[in-house]
Amino acid sequence: MSKDVLLFAVVIAVCFSVPAGATGSQGEATVKNSEQAPWVGKYPMSFFTKTRTANTVGKDRLSVCVKFQYFDWNRKRGSDNDYHCLSGQSKRKMSATFVSKYGWAENHHIAISVPMLFNDFDLGTSDNHSKGLGNIFIFEKWNLIKETNNRPGIAIDFGYYLPTGDTDRKLGSDDGGYRVSTEISKAWKDFSLHFNPCYTWDEDKDADVGEINAGILTKPFPTLWPGIEYNYYDKESCGHRHDLVPGIIWKYAKNGTFKVGVPITLDSTESYKDAVGLVLKLFYKF
Repeated sequence: MSKDVLLFAVVIAVCFSVPAGATGSQGEATVKNSEQAPWVGKYPMSFFTKTRTANTVGKDRLSVCVKFQYFDWNRKRGSDNDYHCLSGQSKRKMSATFVSKYGWAENHHIAISVPMLFNDFDLGTSDNHSKGLGNIFIFEKWNLIKETNNRPGIAIDFGYYLPTGDTDRKLGSDDGGYRVSTEISKAWKDFSLHFNPCYTWDEDKDADVGEINAGILTKPFPTLWPGIEYNYYDKESCGHRHDLVPGIIWKYAKNGTFKVGVPITLDSTESYKDAVGLVLKLFYKF
């Protein structure tokens, strides 16, 4: 793992160690431990692309979410290790993912994610215009440590990718895979920090994936919350990349949000590079 990733992890860890009253006024610092500050736990369950928070959906609650993301890999890595614009070629994809979560117990929820993929690759001899189901993902999340004024919330989740994809058509993988993740979240009056390392391993192939996802969410307005997300992704034998995703969350209803993010690839060693993308998420909780 590169030095800048380790440095980022250290910075986040230091931020989490700051006492909850350190960034507020003297009055805020004296809030009793038994009386939770009004902003504790007040953030969504996920950011724009990959970052998740420690929150769960709530016992006997059901949530639904639809995420659309557009990819345009308009640069290819050359023999000089620099990226060059594709000439007369294109590699684009859109994904539409449906996610539903149900709180079957206190601080627990089970979820299912169903992705539909739409490929539009024009690469000379390897064109691909296929569309279909990707790898369905099911997982259980447990918020094992609740956030307090002075302590971050911590959750863990464990999931399985069903072998519903089609490797030959570039619609996911026809092998199953397991994923484990930890989510750490801490809120202050005007912002919250979130950090989650993840690891995915394939059942049959050497295609393990290591990830570090993090986010900062601010709340300058009651219904408009700007935020920024960082994603590090490293897939065995395929390379790594660093993405930054600025975006905004609109709380259009008490239990509903609409999120818009712009994924920006800062650095990559993968074969193709998508400099700037777009992601949209519509969420509602019943």
